[in-house]
Amino acid sequence: MNQQSSPTQREHYFYVAIAKFLFYHPEHGVISVADPIKLKDAEQYALSPLILYGLSVAGVPIRWMTYTPADKPRAFRDVLTEAWRDAKGLRGKPNILWINRHLAKASPDLKQKLGKMDVELKIVDAKNKSLAASLRSAQDSSKWLLATHSSTDKSPSESIKALCMDAQRDHDYSVMDGNRGTRSGKEKEMVQQWMSLSAQKPITSAPCELDWELGPWLSSWESSVPPNLPRYIYHGGFKHGGFKQRPCLLIGENVLEDVAEDIFLDDQYCDNVAEIAKNLIACWPNPPVQIAKSIGTTLKRLQWFTSKEAALDPAVRAALEDLLSITYDERIGNYSEDGPYVLIAQKPLALKNAYESISDGGDASPCEIVPQNGAADPSWRYILLNTYGKPPSIVMSPPWCNNYRSTSRSVCEL
Repeated sequence: MNQQSSPTQREHYFYVAIAKFLFYHPEHGVISVADPIKLKDAEQYALSPLILYGLSVAGVPIRWMTYTPADKPRAFRDVLTEAWRDAKGLRGKPNILWINRHLAKASPDLKQKLGKMDVELKIVDAKNKSLAASLRSAQDSSKWLLATHSSTDKSPSESIKALCMDAQRDHDYSVMDGNRGTRSGKEKEMVQQWMSLSAQKPITSAPCELDWELGPWLSSWESSVPPNLPRYIYHGGFKHGGFKQRPCLLIGENVLEDVAEDIFLDDQYCDNVAEIAKNLIACWPNPPVQIAKSIGTTLKRLQWFTSKEAALDPAVRAALEDLLSITYDERIGNYSEDGPYVLIAQKPLALKNAYESISDGGDASPCEIVPQNGAADPSWRYILLNTYGKPPSIVMSPPWCNNYRSTSRSVCEL
């Protein structure tokens, strides 16, 4: 299949999985989880899993989602009929519905049932990453659904019903004229072209019995989730864009509610420590395993942190910030490198990012350090970064590595 398919082909991706960032709590209703947690660990906080069902338009940035409790799954045919009937952005039923091999195995009769609706069912092959990408995007967007339809009734049925209404609202907003200012002109044009198609509404039928079998594949994302860390539920919610976000399960020890929001917002919007650390560690003279050991953690946990997959224990994180000389800059509202540093030119992109960050945009007047008399060290070239308001830093590069030549031809004599 051509991943850049014309919208007139009417192709949808259908995916089903245990929600990665949303759970149900008997007291607080639906809550979001900032950092993924294994289902077994979630039980410690009285959290029950939800099933995410999603449809994405092939080649067009339009998606629809709905949810059910994991112990009350819905028939695929019912979910698809509802989506094609109520989600105006899908333009009704497609000509082709793409699913993965897990869904095909879980519901062997689905192909025949969809055939009666004039929808051809196809299974994506290993080379087609579009369906998997659609599922990841749906999972990530779930935790940002705003609780615009929340109510005082926290019963499972009402709380999850409100969540589904919020997901429907998010879908409706995605196809409004002039929406999504972050979209490119090309994406907006694609949406407009797709929305100009007539809707192919399915024939409404009576609800059917469950037509698929649940399995471990629903929570395959658990394999990449780090071991559990202490967490607490902040159930006050946060204001965002005039709306209230759902209660959250946050990593760390319980804190006073009047400072919880500040911590959450700092973690979500101002916390760039993981990105800074990732670039510095890639250029650090010591290998990552030694860095991890020196701050009292394992290499795997350090990698999870720099990949933004899990937080570090507060004491370990403080040790990492101290080792890498990372401090919070109130002037700019996030973290920055204080230095001084001696970095090794090993990964071009990491060095480029570190250089631009250390020099606040790349204005560091770099120059090569050479001896005033005698031959230069044949093993290394030394580049001096003259950062402003901070101690200078040095980048060491092998002489054969042309990628790291100084952008300045000036010479700094020893």
